[in-house]
Amino acid sequence: MNARKLAWTALLKVEKEKSYSNLALDALFQARTPDSREKQQATALFYGVLERKLTLDFIVEKYARKKVSALDAEVTAALEIGLYQLLYQPSVPSSAAVNESVELIKQSRKRGAAGFVNGILRNFLRDGCKVTLPQGDPLRRASVEFSMPVEILRRWEKDYSRETALSLAEACLGRPPLHARVNTLRCTQEEAAALLESEGVKVAVHPLLPGCLTLEDTGSIGKLKAFREGMVSIQDSASQLCAWAVGAQKGERVFDLCAAPGSKSFTVAQLMENCGELLAFDIHPARVDLIRQGAKRLGISCIHGAEGDASAYNPKLGSADRVLCDVPCSGLGIIRRKPEIRWKSPAELDALPPLQRKILENGARYVKPGGTLVYSTCALSRAENEDVADVFLENHPDFEPEPFPQVVADAIGKSCCRATLMPVSGGWDGFFIARFRRKTAAEEGKK
Repeated sequence: MNARKLAWTALLKVEKEKSYSNLALDALFQARTPDSREKQQATALFYGVLERKLTLDFIVEKYARKKVSALDAEVTAALEIGLYQLLYQPSVPSSAAVNESVELIKQSRKRGAAGFVNGILRNFLRDGCKVTLPQGDPLRRASVEFSMPVEILRRWEKDYSRETALSLAEACLGRPPLHARVNTLRCTQEEAAALLESEGVKVAVHPLLPGCLTLEDTGSIGKLKAFREGMVSIQDSASQLCAWAVGAQKGERVFDLCAAPGSKSFTVAQLMENCGELLAFDIHPARVDLIRQGAKRLGISCIHGAEGDASAYNPKLGSADRVLCDVPCSGLGIIRRKPEIRWKSPAELDALPPLQRKILENGARYVKPGGTLVYSTCALSRAENEDVADVFLENHPDFEPEPFPQVVADAIGKSCCRATLMPVSGGWDGFFIARFRRKTAAEEGKK
């Protein structure tokens, strides 16, 4: 199976089964075992089409003179693959881009549509492969130009500004940076970097965050000795910053209520020098296994993975010095990593804040007097971020905003108690972090 067929098959799986992009592609690679070159080409084409889908479908509808929803998924995916190569992969010969897309249809149960696919691609080619953007509404124009649904642009415009909305849409395109967290329980930053470089990986030390490396030319992560031997984990810089915001110390008791797959728990445990107790919960048993496996690879013994519903109080757990609530969210801050997030419905987005408030409320019940509570999302949405934090403080006079540790303050460039990180500033993933402190009985008595 060649790269185009691999990408086409994975796109259909995402479309028909609503699979996560990374899971759909990984499953296909495991089943078909392509060589490294085919794997690389299929990955670029698959994620490229997902990323530019709205733009590509705009072209399809113009030339087909019908809505994409009226076309078979196999036909749409073949057209998207052909158009993507014509527009964004100049090294691919035009004839190959057209002919191979036609061949995909000929090999499918929709072979009767081969002439239709051929005609649309060749007409687009004859027109110089030009995309005429909509005029009038700037958000509609930006939606097609940056392949971002108008609904998301409107939300960002309302929450931040039109300029920020357009900048965010553009920042969601392209390949995001790949970051690694050095496992300081096993090696130094210098030792990890040296080993990675000896394996041909291009390594740069993150300018703002201790123990964070930016990687390029990694090949298969799982085959790297530094990864296999637990010297590094793959974790975005914003996620690492969130772990620093917890501020856990040696010997403390920490809860991570929505922990899987465990990257934040691992970093928190390293900052605790593997001394204390860190309970890492997830509601799904298979994801709890991921936490346990990751902790074992990294040699972390203070983490105890367990099943648990983050929204339901369990008095048997007792209390904790620190609690992290990295809640389920829209993911609007990590669209560049998971392009299919673009297509979440308004109803899906609006259903999240009540659950997020419930988890934060529950997390607060475990915090000791004088202890710390951290709330975080990978969303860029005031409803999921600032509004949740504000409502929590209004309803909990026993909590107050708490300044971030110095490492976090230095990284974001200011001392504060909450922060919104954006891809347009500092290269972070979109992320929100808020830190609270539970007042002691003596402080409460001063009211």
